[in-house]
Amino acid sequence: MIKSSKISSNINQWNIEYDQNGFVSDENRLVTAEKTEDILQLSHIYQEVPILDVGFYTENYKIYVIYGNDWDKPKEVFESKIAESVAEKLYELIDKYANG
Repeated sequence: MIKSSKISSNINQWNIEYDQNGFVSDENRLVTAEKTEDILQLSHIYQEVPILDVGFYTENYKIYVIYGNDWDKPKEVFESKIAESVAEKLYELIDKYANG
C-alpha cells in the first residue's frame, strides 16, 4: 500500500523489484537512503516495457529508464547530486511511463 501523497496512483502500473529503504511508502526515504548502486528498481507490469532503476554512482544519484533489458542503451538517464530532485523526477517518470 502506498502511503506517500507525492506518488500518484500510477505506481500501481509498476512492480517493485527492489526497494531497500521503503521509498514507495515514505517519499523522504530517498533523502536518507544509503548511497549505493541499488536503491530502487521498478518494472512495468507489462512484459518488455520500462524498468526504472535508481542508484547512487560516485557523486550522483541516477535514474535509468531501460527498455528490453538493454542496459547499454537507456532510453533516458537523469542525474543529480540532490536526492530531492531525483525523487521529483522519479514521480514524473512513474507517470510518464505508466502506460509503457
